[in-house]
Amino acid sequence: MNVRIEQVSKKKKHIPVSESNKYPSQALRRDRETLHMYSVGEIKILTPDEYQKLRNVIPKNTYKTILDVLLITGMRYVEICRLYKNKDWYNEKRNIIHLNSEAQQKHKRTQIERTIQPLPSMFSYTMNAFFSGKKPPVESSWNRDLQRWSKLAGLNPYGISAKTTRKTLESWMISAGIPVTTVCLRQGHDNLTSMRHYQNLAFSDDEVRDIQKILTEWGILK
Repeated sequence: MNVRIEQVSKKKKHIPVSESNKYPSQALRRDRETLHMYSVGEIKILTPDEYQKLRNVIPKNTYKTILDVLLITGMRYVEICRLYKNKDWYNEKRNIIHLNSEAQQKHKRTQIERTIQPLPSMFSYTMNAFFSGKKPPVESSWNRDLQRWSKLAGLNPYGISAKTTRKTLESWMISAGIPVTTVCLRQGHDNLTSMRHYQNLAFSDDEVRDIQKILTEWGILK
């Protein structure tokens, strides 16, 4: 009896996510030509071209809008779902999104609240489409959709999930030369987390130029 209690009380050993255990049933493997574009946790970071290819194959405008909001804001998927139910979190007059403690509910969060800004000058149109459209699906369904769309776009689906847009924006901001502190405040990270996950990703010169152009158009890069 004592032995059993001791075994139950032991904490479950954490197994790091790796290529061998991330997709046990599908046996997916990372793209060998872009091994440098996966962050900690085996999450795929998209280039601007890959993002556009993915977006182009999405059949419904509602889902395109959800994808755009996810990337432009860099919000966690759960935060996007809660934002949909709380329209007042988006201040259209100031064009900012303010996330309170209810929005995040993240156990290890470093900020109780955070404000997401700057946002594109015409972002209110995107947000109106977001709020008037179909509510975001549950995360597991969104992940399945992303996998399916990735295949249609000719992309390797390995590592493409609801976390991809957030990690992609963070890596884009770092590669464009935006100060780490600015990225951390916008995204709700501490410096160590942001530095460790995103600073060593290697975009080509052309990709960096495309990233800088996009972030400038969005008002994120000044």
